[in-house]
Amino acid sequence: MMNALRRGVLVLHIRALEAHIDGCAEALEHVADPQTQFRIQIARHKSREQLARLRSAYNALLPPGQRRTWRMA
Repeated sequence: MMNALRRGVLVLHIRALEAHIDGCAEALEHVADPQTQFRIQIARHKSREQLARLRSAYNALLPPGQRRTWRMA
């Protein structure tokens, strides 16, 4: 039961990071300042690293023999 709750929380975090990464990509299209673009790229990179960690944690909580595959971020 506790693992199911933890997985649910991880799914919420994963979805939030996916939305953040998508928002960063969308913002890059509209930003002209190179310094701001660089900061957005850094934020997107860090978010992708965190997303990989969360996905790994989620897969670790799955029952043996089960594995979730993810789309690319």
